Amino acid sequence: MNRQTLGRLCKIMAAVTVVVGIVNRLVGAEPGHQASANFDTDPGWESFRSQLLPAGRPVVRQNFGYRSSNFAGGSRPGEAGGIIHRAYPRATYAKKISPKTLEDRLSASGTFAVTRAGGGSGVLVGWFNQEKSQGWRTPSSLAMRLDGNGGKYWVFCEYGTQQWGTNGVGAFEGERYQTTPTPPYLANGTVHQWEMTYDPEGADGRGLVTFRCDNQTWEFPLLDGHRQQGATFDRFGIWNQQTAGDPLEVYLDDVVIDGAGESFDTDPGWHTDGNPVTFAQRVIRPYHNFGHNMTDYAGGQQGEIGGILFRDEKPAYYADPVGPFSLEHELLASGKVMLRSAGADSAAMLGWFGADAKRYKDLPEHEQRQTDLLGIMVEGPSRIGHYFRPAYSTSKGHGEAPTHEGTEQERPRIEPNGKIHHWSLHYQPDEANGRGRITVTFDGQPHYLDLQEGLRAEGATLDRFGLFNIQSGGHHVELYVDDLRYSK
Repeated sequence: MNRQTLGRLCKIMAAVTVVVGIVNRLVGAEPGHQASANFDTDPGWESFRSQLLPAGRPVVRQNFGYRSSNFAGGSRPGEAGGIIHRAYPRATYAKKISPKTLEDRLSASGTFAVTRAGGGSGVLVGWFNQEKSQGWRTPSSLAMRLDGNGGKYWVFCEYGTQQWGTNGVGAFEGERYQTTPTPPYLANGTVHQWEMTYDPEGADGRGLVTFRCDNQTWEFPLLDGHRQQGATFDRFGIWNQQTAGDPLEVYLDDVVIDGAGESFDTDPGWHTDGNPVTFAQRVIRPYHNFGHNMTDYAGGQQGEIGGILFRDEKPAYYADPVGPFSLEHELLASGKVMLRSAGADSAAMLGWFGADAKRYKDLPEHEQRQTDLLGIMVEGPSRIGHYFRPAYSTSKGHGEAPTHEGTEQERPRIEPNGKIHHWSLHYQPDEANGRGRITVTFDGQPHYLDLQEGLRAEGATLDRFGLFNIQSGGHHVELYVDDLRYSK
């Protein structure tokens, strides 16, 4: 072979290599470039409505405890209560008790009177855990909840396990107090009688809660498996609902806790935590506050991304421009994640999405589904807490994020307890007989989701990678991510 022929052959081979590379990128045969980010410095990612502040931050004033007043109808002056503000973080006034669990019988009763109820207020009265009962709905708790709604309020009874499983009942007809024919209680100082009991052997051994307010009684069982999840209570008292809102003024008297009476004729010496206090609230729905932070909640050196993300009808994201990719590309991501706090009905997304599809989505999820995404959804029904599960949506808005799919195992749960987790996400377009498969590995345990038949062909434009919100009304998660690797 002469030099001229060899030169032509080399040029042909080089051209073939270029073509193969292009084809591989088009059909997703290679995951492509992997970017790394440890966030030791600000990465300069694109922020779209991710850091918002209201025109004026509301002032929270927690001021409750022992009082020498007599609003709650006791035979003599002296009671517990005052002004309790619905706000993050927790504020309490409580009695230290010998530890109780969901294996023990529990009972409490007394009187209460609500003299003022703000438009979005909430107070809980019952058993909780000093160290573990943070957030809403409250883990390791069994309580009566007074839910204020502007001069009136409804009454609930609810519990939370130590693994954030919850259930409850409302003192009204139907499933939602917003539509119930039962009139609310008026915040006019009327004295009400209440009683709450728990029988661990009730409901065929699942555990049964009975709640009475005046002459009405409600019963509800613990959901399957919740007694086994367990809870430990070492306090009984009053605490605030831990989401942004307004104050409620309530007083308690003649309280009996597991057979021991508290008349409040004199100061019982209960303990306060986060109360009394005055501060400007920052965690306010729907004002997101996420992006780059010089913190280290997710481990490693200082520097990470995350913060407060609300479920809200309007879009928000903090992300790096990538690709653009489609459902024909193989995609990889991994890193560390920590969920620091979370309310009920809260969520966040981590992964690839389309910037235009997000920016210009003006309708909530129940009216128009988000298109063009592939990633991990941190979300779940309040009875569960938060799953860490795969999710996708095509350019036509078809997709899913199920709790069970293609595996006998339930999706992994992430708890708002500050624990650092290792995770990875791998999308393989040619798996599942060519439908495409998403594999999420959480602390070494893989879970997968296969795309539905025909949806890979609908495609998706994925030109951003990062954190973004779910456009449906709800509450906040405080989530942090570090040491990322992702297809860029």
